[in-house]
Amino acid sequence: MNMKSLCVILLIMLVGWADYETFLTDRSTDTPRTWLRIPALPVIQDAIVQMSPTFNELSAAPMMAQLCALARGEVKQEQVNAFLKQQGIEAQAVPRQGSPLSLLVNGDQPGQATTCAAYLATSVLSTVNVAEFMLPVVAPAVNGQPEKSSLQIDSTLLTSALSVKLAIARANADVFALIAVELQHRPGLSIAQYREQAGQLFGRLAPTYLQRIKEELPPANTQYTLLQMDDDRFVFKSSVGGVFEFGRDGLVLRQGGIVWYGKGRLMGQEYPLRVEYFPAAVEPLLTSPVLPLTTSLP
Repeated sequence: MNMKSLCVILLIMLVGWADYETFLTDRSTDTPRTWLRIPALPVIQDAIVQMSPTFNELSAAPMMAQLCALARGEVKQEQVNAFLKQQGIEAQAVPRQGSPLSLLVNGDQPGQATTCAAYLATSVLSTVNVAEFMLPVVAPAVNGQPEKSSLQIDSTLLTSALSVKLAIARANADVFALIAVELQHRPGLSIAQYREQAGQLFGRLAPTYLQRIKEELPPANTQYTLLQMDDDRFVFKSSVGGVFEFGRDGLVLRQGGIVWYGKGRLMGQEYPLRVEYFPAAVEPLLTSPVLPLTTSLP
């Protein structure tokens, strides 16, 4: 390549870069003043929480276990019907729509996957239920004192529960970040519109999300250390570098020292959305000329 050709190529590159800089400048100038940059995480999280199913607290876990098994194709409808009968519920009597139990009997596979995914995603966004990994232990009567019953941590149940929580938190970060990137391509919506679209995207990605949980399960030989468990905080770390914390700020997952989920971040990034936060009628109030302050002596 001779010097003349090299100069021509360099000139073309410089012109292209100048045009790109102009494009970026025009884009920032054209952005309405009523748009604000809002982290995507709270918007997406709110959308998923609204999608989470409502069951009686005592029956939520077993019902959702059946629903998620249906969504993953791990059980057949006949098995679910038998389970419902054990709970005193006739499958034929459950309405196909409008009941919290409808998805257990109506064969709506997309709905089953979406509801299961929303339930699992929000399971790490609320106070930890210690009953998941504790068993009742009865101390025998001693010195005339009656026997006492208490709860004690079961190491096998604890390892299983913590591995699932870590996998769900990681899957949340993965799929929520994917949704956040897509929402960034749709600037100028209201918070409500972003929330609605986040819910729709999560519904479409529900099978992907359920598969992601399986992929994010730590190796079987992973070690866990419970750092704190009280009314204020639940914190544990894993030998694969994850630190899971649930407290007053909600869920915070750290991976290699980076905030992977929480504090407005996903995988260490905020993924800000350009939100139409105020009505367009507010913009003239911002662009009106500022009148000079005048003072008058009494």
